[in-house]
Amino acid sequence: MLTLRQIKNDIPVINRFHIKRLNRAPVVPTDEEIQETVEYVRKNTVSAREGRKCVDGRYPPDTARGMLARAGGDCGYVMALMAINRKKKLQLAPEQCFNAVYNVISRKMNGAFCIHTDHHADPDHDVTNDQMHQTLIGCGHLSQAASWGIRHPYDVQSRDVKKIIAYARNLADISDRVEVVNLDGEHEERGVLLVDDANHTVNAWDPKLRAMYFIYDKKRDDAFMKKLVKEMDLPGVTFEDMKKEADIQLQATLHNLAKGLPIYTVSYKKNVPQVNFLATIN
Repeated sequence: MLTLRQIKNDIPVINRFHIKRLNRAPVVPTDEEIQETVEYVRKNTVSAREGRKCVDGRYPPDTARGMLARAGGDCGYVMALMAINRKKKLQLAPEQCFNAVYNVISRKMNGAFCIHTDHHADPDHDVTNDQMHQTLIGCGHLSQAASWGIRHPYDVQSRDVKKIIAYARNLADISDRVEVVNLDGEHEERGVLLVDDANHTVNAWDPKLRAMYFIYDKKRDDAFMKKLVKEMDLPGVTFEDMKKEADIQLQATLHNLAKGLPIYTVSYKKNVPQVNFLATIN
């Protein structure tokens, strides 16, 4: 079971900047709200499977089911590498950072590079301006990082994020190794679920319960990131570097998209979910 101390150690920037500790009188969910979350997790627990998706709560239950949920999907790893590149002056272009992640996933792992947009940025029925289509995307993690004037920085230049958005979109038009999911609807997440398990995860949205949550598969994300860094084999890039930058970027997205929502930890004991309220995002 994840504890506040573990969160402090494993996701320090979230603990430091974005959650109100229990001894500082946070806005605590009611017993009824906590029980609703427990019931939601119980009914929506699914087996983990290969692939990545975003933390976005709008994924329908049969879309990207069981995939590793992490901020930005596979583009989130690209953004973390871009931040390392900028800080360590590795002299990599944004497209080279993208290719480093993409080549491992598509060639060495023989998988699909997974990202998403939404119907606001990519309406099915509308003809959008080509330039707008290339530089905008309906993923909050990417779009916030690509925006000027956001309160909490992502350690990357907004113009560089726009470059990888355009690069990913262009690649998706010519490669079947890029999977772009177009999500529908509005953000109506009730909270954030930090899942600490290698074999289970939780569906982000249950239409029958009319409820959705941001999902972050922390344990699986750490394991995949370690493998990714090893396979990229880039001089000057370590797992510790990637994790640090990914944490910084995750805390920025939580603040920008989930401020005021409760965080719950989810672990499993003999396949039975253990759900605990942790804190409130500040």
